Amino acid sequence: MRPRPLSELLRLPIRTGGIELARPVRPLIDPSRKLLGFEVVGRDGVHRFLPLAAVEVAEDELRVSTALVFLEDRALDYYRSHTRSRAELGLVEPWVDEDGNVFETRSAA
Repeated sequence: MRPRPLSELLRLPIRTGGIELARPVRPLIDPSRKLLGFEVVGRDGVHRFLPLAAVEVAEDELRVSTALVFLEDRALDYYRSHTRSRAELGLVEPWVDEDGNVFETRSAA
């Protein structure tokens, strides 16, 4: 994956075999500014955790090999409690690199 704005990743559908399974609703970033994954909402309305390691980032989608990569309840609660929001980390326009590192863009001004 090339470095991309986090906001761009949050707009991409999550698909397998061209079938949309879910949409990301919140990035889950650890205190060291590593993107661990996403809180997603499935077509069934249920919120789940999608680990970044299970995602192939394509130009127009977040691709997963199977719906079995989505983790429910306990995993989502764990990651929610051990991650920070963009605002808590002082990030305004964050980008994500190929290793999942989250960094702030710098103005050219």
